[in-house]
Amino acid sequence: FIERNKSAHVLLQGYFMPPIKDVYKKYQERMGNPVIIRLHGPDRKKIEELTGKNWSKIVLPRDEKLSILPSIIHYFSEKEVDVYVNVNNHFEGSAPLTIEKIKRLLD
Repeated sequence: FIERNKSAHVLLQGYFMPPIKDVYKKYQERMGNPVIIRLHGPDRKKIEELTGKNWSKIVLPRDEKLSILPSIIHYFSEKEVDVYVNVNNHFEGSAPLTIEKIKRLLD
């Protein structure tokens, strides 16, 4: 369906989806251009309670979930596939700080 309709492949970390590393390993050869990685976190209500809706700090580190990103991004970059990463505050508590962590992982 995705290939036929020329839609983007989306890897979603969060909610009731399987981990992105599992989906990536299973379908990486079939994923076309572009690939979108969405980091949303599993429990919106819990993270809102932890942050008090103050999104200026990481309150629930998910470093193990982030550790797979460099290999995924590098894999697609080598194949000249555009990769877009969307980070939600609900992933760790602060999207800008999570993005900084991802940037450090990619360096």
